[in-house]
Amino acid sequence: MPAAGDRASACFHCGLEAPPGGWWRGELLGEEREFCCAGCRAVARAIFGSGLGEYYALRSRTAPHPHPLPRGEGADEEGIFDREELQRSFVRRLDGECEASFLLDGIRCPACLWLNEQRLSSLAGVLEAAVSYPDQTARVRWDPARLRVSEILAAVREIGYAARPYDSSHRREVEREAKRRDSARLVFAGAAGMMVMNLALARYFAGGPDASGKLALWETFARWCELAGSAVLLAYPGQDFFAGAWRDLAQRRPGMDVPIALGLAATWIGGAWATLRGSGPVYFDAIAMLVFFVLIARAFETKARAKAAALLDRFAVVRPATARRVDPDGGAERTVAALDLKPGDLLRIRPGEAAAADAVLVEGDSRFDEAVLTGEPWPRRIRAGEEIAAGSVNREQPVLARATRVGEASTLGEVRRLLARGLASRPRCAQLADRVAGWLVAAVLVASAATAAWWILRDPARAFPSAIAVLIVTCPCAVALAAPLALALSAGRLSAIGVLPARMSAIESLATAKTAAFDKTGTLTMPRASLVEILAAGRLDSASALAIAAALEADSSHPLAQAILAASAGVPGARAEAVTHHAGQGISGSVDGRRWWLGAPSFAARSPALPAAIAAKLEESDGESRMAVLLCDREGGWALFTFAEEDRPGAAAVLRSLRETGIEHAALLSGDSARRVERLGARLGFDETRGAMTSEAKLDWVRSRREGGGGVLFVGDGLNDAPTLAAADASVSFGQAPQLSRLASDFVILGDDLSALPAARRIARRSRRLLVQNIAWALGYNILAVPLAASGHLPPWAAALGMSASSIAVVANAMRLARPAAVAEVSVAGVAGGEVLEEAGNAREAGDADHDHGQPGREAPARAAGP
Repeated sequence: MPAAGDRASACFHCGLEAPPGGWWRGELLGEEREFCCAGCRAVARAIFGSGLGEYYALRSRTAPHPHPLPRGEGADEEGIFDREELQRSFVRRLDGECEASFLLDGIRCPACLWLNEQRLSSLAGVLEAAVSYPDQTARVRWDPARLRVSEILAAVREIGYAARPYDSSHRREVEREAKRRDSARLVFAGAAGMMVMNLALARYFAGGPDASGKLALWETFARWCELAGSAVLLAYPGQDFFAGAWRDLAQRRPGMDVPIALGLAATWIGGAWATLRGSGPVYFDAIAMLVFFVLIARAFETKARAKAAALLDRFAVVRPATARRVDPDGGAERTVAALDLKPGDLLRIRPGEAAAADAVLVEGDSRFDEAVLTGEPWPRRIRAGEEIAAGSVNREQPVLARATRVGEASTLGEVRRLLARGLASRPRCAQLADRVAGWLVAAVLVASAATAAWWILRDPARAFPSAIAVLIVTCPCAVALAAPLALALSAGRLSAIGVLPARMSAIESLATAKTAAFDKTGTLTMPRASLVEILAAGRLDSASALAIAAALEADSSHPLAQAILAASAGVPGARAEAVTHHAGQGISGSVDGRRWWLGAPSFAARSPALPAAIAAKLEESDGESRMAVLLCDREGGWALFTFAEEDRPGAAAVLRSLRETGIEHAALLSGDSARRVERLGARLGFDETRGAMTSEAKLDWVRSRREGGGGVLFVGDGLNDAPTLAAADASVSFGQAPQLSRLASDFVILGDDLSALPAARRIARRSRRLLVQNIAWALGYNILAVPLAASGHLPPWAAALGMSASSIAVVANAMRLARPAAVAEVSVAGVAGGEVLEEAGNAREAGDADHDHGQPGREAPARAAGP
């Protein structure tokens, strides 16, 4: 039993009171540490055993107190998630790897996120682990042959936290509890701080020593009341500052709470000494202001982080938990869990219901609301053979669809993964701000010590208040918050206009690029083309040509390939073997033992000696600016496929709007014939047009342009554009593009409205401006404020006000991105005076009227920047 006189101390891990006597004492880093329970000691040993002891130097708040489950229970609960049927709802499998997002419970500060990331990265079998600041989740990619989900969850539990598959409802519950706790502390700090401030104001205006040098009785009483009130402020709402600073100092690594805690403690101790002596200045009002305003700044930061986290919720809550599965034999319907769906299942989607998986419509047609993905407020008509994205809401009549991608493999799942990856990446200026914030803490401590030494030698009476002012006035928190908030809110604004930020690190390049390069097919033209004519010659007829072409293009996502497949729906199928894709040129393969080439005439034909009819038709198509591809077996079989393309609505207005945002050179790069590319480029207003380009030629052009400086923005959607998208400073693709192109892109336009591009660039420019403003303000404020405080021109109470105002200014400036007015400034409606919207709306309305066989058209409301 411990001796009665033993004094209790704080737990090294969680900060709670440790029982006297050292019941749970343990040796770490060569020193005896006190712990409140066996759980905290085990967690601390696990952290140090994993080589992650630096966590205790980085954190700014105490770790959560672990609540271990009974023996064996934790493993059983975590083992549930090893079941394959449960993993279908949150695990994505690709090429022998698994990827999932986990919500982290018990996060108290950025150091907690760092600790979890390092712990997960150290696990054998983990290929990549990245934590997200806005929503406090961990995205983990691992080898399932070497690691199980239960082992990932157990690794997090071992260091004192809890992890579970991402669940937006649970995250909101945790968020509400944190908000309630922070609000209680803020209200308490306001009430107690008001009392301290009122007494301080009375002393400033009517107090001071009398003729004999003594303080009046009422002022002495006021000082004692302020001393007690400020002590309560430090003990309850201000406790986090001290807990975080204590852990940092224990490891001799200053954190961001160290200057705040030292300033608060020194101010209170100095005031207590002056109160006991009955003479000398006191600055209890500085304590009240600092605690209250820093809590306000952190409340703003929490609110902004919640807005960013809501982005992921937007894509997580729209997918229904159940679906109506139809028996393909008897036609009976049965309600099943969405996680039980498999590719190939038949689904009945009734009006008002959302698609539980990506699917292809097989029976009926209806209008589907895709606002959650594209931001477009009007439904789109979808017919048999067309795709439905998970989360799209049926607005008209029941339809039958066949599931193609389910669970995390669906469009919604991919959108969430890309968004999570985007939020985890940061531009160079944000990374620099993080490093500067760490250096600033050490610089502040040195400056404060130097200030005290300077004044002790010259005027000892001014040493204490000047050194305290230096500690309080500095604002490493503002530097640390400057980048994450602006980037998270920028991602929200981009998402609101239907642009997915797959890599936020490229937002600076998107804002500053001087050159914009566009692919043609599927980018400046609609991704859907129509086959208008087949001209066969030699040993081939039109029906056979269509069947052969469809067999060769069976697995292609190119717009022309999709047009061929759509036209061949009623034609007896053939099968192609040894198919080879020739990037930017065409495709070759064997059908019924004969080798065929399909693509550009220069590729498909061995020599330019084409049949006269084919050559004439090719010349005619070129003159009419129609697309044409040639099918040839080089042994007398010929067929020319002619396609009609539709320009994307408002493409010319989009280009003009991009020029208004600072684009100086616009280029059109395409593998199509030079003649057609030149005509389109002249019609839209491009500065440079290049046709008949291979993917290698596009890549070389972008690289050479980048070497010239100014930055290159490339927009494309083809599979052969992936290398060029990856090589550009900033790249944009479309949601309908092949997966490889989307993965290579920095930003993905979820709809088919090209007018989102200049709107995204305006958001990027505004975001970069605010980000630079925040970093410049945070650094500039400290550079100016420290000399004023060190020279004695800034008293501690003014330093407290300035430090708090600096944090609030940074957060409030970043929050401008979340205001509706900020959206209006970059809305698509504002692009080129609304011309883009008008053209897009008219084209869509006319297209629907054509397809609806004369049904009355509908009003297309002006598209806002958000859903």
